[in-house]
Amino acid sequence: MLVVLSALRSDLEDLLTERGQQILVVVSPAAQSDREARGVPYPMLTVAAWDDRRQLSALADELAALPVESVLTTDEPCLRAAAFLRERLGLPGQSRESATAGTDKHIQKDVLTAAGVPVAGHVPLDSVADIESAAELLGWPVVVKPRRGFAAIGTLLVHDQAHLDRLRASGAFGPQTLPASLHASGIHRGLDHASGGLMAEEGIDVLAEFHCEILRHQGREVYAVPGRYPGPLLGTAVLGSVLLGRDDDHTQQVIDLARDAADALQLVTGFAHVEILLARSGDLLVGEIGLRPGGAMLPHLLKLQHGINPWALSADLAMDLIPQVALRSGGPTVAWAAPIAPPGWITGMDSADELRKKPGVIDVHQLVHVGQQNPTRVGTLTPAGHVFAVGDTAGHAEARARQAATAWQITTSDRPPHEAPPVR
Repeated sequence: MLVVLSALRSDLEDLLTERGQQILVVVSPAAQSDREARGVPYPMLTVAAWDDRRQLSALADELAALPVESVLTTDEPCLRAAAFLRERLGLPGQSRESATAGTDKHIQKDVLTAAGVPVAGHVPLDSVADIESAAELLGWPVVVKPRRGFAAIGTLLVHDQAHLDRLRASGAFGPQTLPASLHASGIHRGLDHASGGLMAEEGIDVLAEFHCEILRHQGREVYAVPGRYPGPLLGTAVLGSVLLGRDDDHTQQVIDLARDAADALQLVTGFAHVEILLARSGDLLVGEIGLRPGGAMLPHLLKLQHGINPWALSADLAMDLIPQVALRSGGPTVAWAAPIAPPGWITGMDSADELRKKPGVIDVHQLVHVGQQNPTRVGTLTPAGHVFAVGDTAGHAEARARQAATAWQITTSDRPPHEAPPVR
C-alpha cells in the first residue's frame, strides 16, 4: 500500500488509482468532503494541520498497523509531514532534513549560501514588528514572506517606511481568504500569525525571472527544462511561462544554477522547481527552490512542449519504476499566459472559443464564469483562466500567449448580477 499526502491537487492519486495501485490518501477535512462529493474510489484519512506533531504521531500509529510500503507527496505543504511519517515508520524516501530545507525558506537560503549558490540577503523575523530593523540591515525595499509559504501567498514587496505604514493600515499582514482545503497548511493566518515564522529578503531589482524544472532518479538527471516567466512574479498582471530552447539567452546559466541549487539540497530522486532572478545588475540569483513539480499549469506546459507528464512520472517513482523521458527538439515553442481577473462579481467575459481564434492559440482553460464572485488576487492562485499559444521562437510564442490573455475581456461589479443598485 502507498500512502499519499495530498493538499493541493489530486493528479497523483488519481493516476495511481487508474493504474490499479492500492493507495490510502491523507487529506484535510475540507478536501475529504470535496472528494467524497466527487465519489473518489480510494480510502482517506484526515489531518487538520500538516505541522501538528500530535496529529501526525497519531496518524503514524494508525499507519503502523497497515502494510505501508511508501509515504509520498507532490505538495509542498505536505513535504515535512511525509518525511516525519517515513521516519516514524522506518520507510525510505526524502529525509526530514531535506524536507525542512525544501520548505523553510530561511534555512533553505542558509544552505544555498553555504554551498556557494547566490541568493538575496535575508534575515529571519520574529514578527512583522521586526520589518523596520530588517530594512535597516538589508536596505529598502524588502520582501517579507512566511518561511513556509508557497504560491507567493502572503509575500509582499515593501518599498519603504511609508509603504509599510500603508500596508499595516490596510490589514495586509492579517488573515487571508483562502479555500478551506488550504487551511491545513496554516498559510491563511497571514503574516501576523504565520506558522513557522517569517523572513525578510533584500528586494532585488528584477529584470527577468526564470524557472527550471528538474527530475532526478537515483542521482541521474532525467530532465532539466528551463523557462521564463512573463515578468517578475511579484507584481506582474499576467502569470505564465515560456520554455526556453538551448540557444535562448541565459538558458545554460539558468540550468547550471538550478542544478547547483538541487545539489545543495541533496536531491537524489525526485523533482525540483527552481526560481531564478536576473537582477538589473546582470547577476543571476536563486529566488527559491521547491522539492516538488512546478505548480499551476507548468505541468501542462511541459506536456504540450515535450510530452512530459510530471504526475505520471511521480506515479512511476511511487511504483519504483524508472522514469523515461525523451525531450523533443525542434518544432514550435509553446507559451502559457494566465490573466488575473479583477475582484468582484463577474458580469461579462469572452468565451474560451473566442480566445481559441487568436493567432497561435492551441489550448484555453476557462476557470471563472459570469455570475461568480472573483476574490482579490491571492499569490498566484487566482487566474481567470489559462491560454497556451505556439510560435517560431520563445519570444514569438510568449507574445502570442500574452496578447490573447490580455485581450480576454472580463468585467466585474461590486454587486451580484441582477441586484438592484443601492438607493441614493
